[in-house]
Parts: sequence; C-alpha cells; structure tokens
Amino acid sequence: MERTFQRKEPTKIFYGKTVASLFRSTDLRDSQIIFCGNQRYYDHLAEKLNQFVQAATSVDWFITTNNRYCNDFRTFEDFISFMNRFSPNKKMIMIGIGNQGVMELMSFYQQVAVFDVELWLIPLSLRAFAQSLNNQSQIISQEKVQAVMATEISPQRILFDQTLADQQITGKIVDLLVLIRCGIVLDYHFLQQVFRAFPTRQVLNTKSSAAFIDAVIDFYQDSRTELASFDEIFTAAFFQTENGHLLSDSMKNQFGLLFAFFWNGQVAKLDFNFKNFMIWLMQLDFPVLLPAAISLADYGEQVVIMAKGKGSLGLAEVGKTNGYQAVTEVQLDRAFANYTKVLKEIRGTINE
Repeated sequence: MERTFQRKEPTKIFYGKTVASLFRSTDLRDSQIIFCGNQRYYDHLAEKLNQFVQAATSVDWFITTNNRYCNDFRTFEDFISFMNRFSPNKKMIMIGIGNQGVMELMSFYQQVAVFDVELWLIPLSLRAFAQSLNNQSQIISQEKVQAVMATEISPQRILFDQTLADQQITGKIVDLLVLIRCGIVLDYHFLQQVFRAFPTRQVLNTKSSAAFIDAVIDFYQDSRTELASFDEIFTAAFFQTENGHLLSDSMKNQFGLLFAFFWNGQVAKLDFNFKNFMIWLMQLDFPVLLPAAISLADYGEQVVIMAKGKGSLGLAEVGKTNGYQAVTEVQLDRAFANYTKVLKEIRGTINE
C-alpha cells in the first residue's frame, strides 16, 4: 500500500511491500547510495541490500553503534566527515535502515545538508516507524542524553517492511508501547482493540501488528506532537536519576509512559481500571517493578525539575488530551503510591 504523509514537504509511505519491491520500482542509475545502519543490521542485511542497487554509481555504508541513541553529537560529527568523501554534484540517496536513532540521525543530516539529498527511511520496528513519522529529529549529547540540536524531518520515502519488522521477536513487547501510547493519548477504543488483539505474550510474539499500521499513520499525521510529548519528561527524567542506568533505554521508555499515565490518573481523576491494565501488562511479561536502587523520590524530583515552565501534557480522559499541566511533588507522590498499591493488590490476588 502507499500513502502520502503531509508535512511541509510530502512523504510517501509504503507498507505491505518488501524492501526489494521499492528498489525494483526506482531508477537508481548514476546515483550515489549511502546506507546508514548499525552493526547488527549491517551484518544481516548489507549483502542483500547491495544487490538491490547494482545499477547505482556507488554504494557505501556508514555503520553506527547498536545503541538506540546513536543519534549523538559525536556520531553526527563522524557522519559529516564520512559524507565529505562524496561529490555534491551527483544524485545522492541516503537510506537510513534500522532503529529510532538511525531515523533521527539521517533525518537531521538531510535537513541541514547544503546540497540536495534524497532521504529514504526503512524502519525495522514499529517504534522506529513511529519515529520516522514524528515531528522532529534530534542530535543528543552522549553524556546526558539530552537534545542539543533539533529540526523538523521530511524524508521523501518511508518503507515499512512488515516481514522484516516481524522478525524482531524480542522487540515486539517494546513496539507494543507505540500502540498503547496511541490509545492512551488519542483513542480509548483503539486501546481496547489493542488489548483484545494481544491478550498474552504468546499471541504478541506470533501475531503481526500490520492491521494497526493505517491507524498509526493517521494518529501521527494528526497528532504527532501530542504523541511525542505525552511521556517525554517522565522518560527523560530516568536519565538524570541516580542509578537510572540500571534500566535499559526501552525500560526507561516503558516506565516513563506508565508513570505519565498514573500521574494523569491523579491529576484528571481518570475513570479507568488501572488494575486490569497492569494485569494485562504483566500477562505480556512487561517488567513492572523498578530496581530497588532507583529512588522514586529522586526520580520524582527530576520530573518536577524538567516540567518547570511548560509542564507535561495532560489528559481530560483516556484518549483525549487537555493541554499542558503543572507537575507537583504532591501529585507525583500520590501517583507513585497508587502505582505501588495497584501492584500490591495484583500480587495479593495472584497469591490467594
């Protein structure tokens, strides 16, 4: 399928197709092809992808680390040096393939390059696909994982090859957060559909998310700013919290979403069954307990600091936003207490 995603410049989105079909349908003669991907995807896909572009004048690869945040300033500097090898007078197609960091790194470079670069993005997970639909790409500081530069993105093409994404079994639980976030922020009925579609970890591992792609594109077309900012400070605060390194980047993202949701439960007095929601997440094998070495008090302090001025995006109800709200320590204490209470109730039910 093919859709047009409207930004300042339109982006063509291809899905339900393979990577091979995209290359076969494009005239690549006399083109400079620059692939960018991490070491993992280079090892698995480089030989196959190179075969697809034999008509090109040249094919080169820039290899990043396997880190989700490979869009750091040092890697960006390395990429600039790498790109100085190529002639700006020949047609250039940059192809970012892989995770969210690669999507951001390539998108940022395209927007600041002084010569014309055609950008294709090939996300290999649902979360990377969501990033390719996002408002902005960022270059971050490696030390604090905070944005030092940002720009709007406008790739010419995005190809989401579901056959490749479905092979990433270990990442499916993280990809599900994309759908959960869409439901929490924009559409309660969509959240119910996701709940019914993926009741257990076994189903999640074996069932494709392809049926939800159209809806995800619609959500990001209309409300990508809200989706990007809903749990932004709650996730970022873990990078500033003592012992936050004990959580992987994916776990920071998950707990950030959960605590943003529970905070909204306190602020907006949401009519929502958080207990059943958490039982579902546990059935999917989401980790729900923070490491004991991470202090919720310390984490809450970092959230408050980051929320000063703008606040955090609030909900009027599940699936409907209500603008930005101030974040206080009292609200967070109540949200954390409710989170702990829900988990105790669930453990009590399980042990009976």
